[in-house]
Amino acid sequence: MNAPLTWPDPVVAEIHAIRAELANEYADDLVAYSNAAVAHCKKLNFQVGTVRETSLAINQPDVGEAYGIVMLKST
Repeated sequence: MNAPLTWPDPVVAEIHAIRAELANEYADDLVAYSNAAVAHCKKLNFQVGTVRETSLAINQPDVGEAYGIVMLKST
């Protein structure tokens, strides 16, 4: 079977490089990265809410509360 042809995509390469830097900085700890991201957003005065708060605000069913997903709320 022939392997699909691939070609370098600089955007994808940059995304992978940034992801690798963040994984290294936070020792592959997604919770630590998420907490740092939320803290950064709060520092920029973004309103941060849970998926439940956001989904209730826009009258959508809650799909992420059980996973503790945090979303930015628009005002």
